[in-house]
Amino acid sequence: MKKSWKLLLAGLVFIGAIGYLMNSGFSEESVYYLEVSEVLENPAKFNEKGMRVSGDVVTGTITKDFKKQYLEFDIADADGKAMKVIYNGIIPDTFKEDIQVIVEGRYDQEAKYFKAASVLTKCPSKYETEVE
Repeated sequence: MKKSWKLLLAGLVFIGAIGYLMNSGFSEESVYYLEVSEVLENPAKFNEKGMRVSGDVVTGTITKDFKKQYLEFDIADADGKAMKVIYNGIIPDTFKEDIQVIVEGRYDQEAKYFKAASVLTKCPSKYETEVE
């Protein structure tokens, strides 16, 4: 009987440890996926939290410096709300005005801009299959 109790106790400890690691890993690495208007309507809720935000690059707002790997632009959603994005890193070749992008990073409520760690451009429609 003692052996079965030890085995049961070891199993409970193992399951508890796995559960704790999964819970702490998910909570630290979780990322919100939002629209621009969702962030701007409640900036305090998302201030300095990791998130992905999708939107369209606003025409005439792009500032690029390839040597310094600096990119600044505004993104807007269907509601017309816009947010400034600042990115330091390799600028995607397909990045231009009027395309959909997904930026991943953190929103700074005090400075009122989104500090992007990555910028992903969505594929242009010329690569999509035609619907007949």
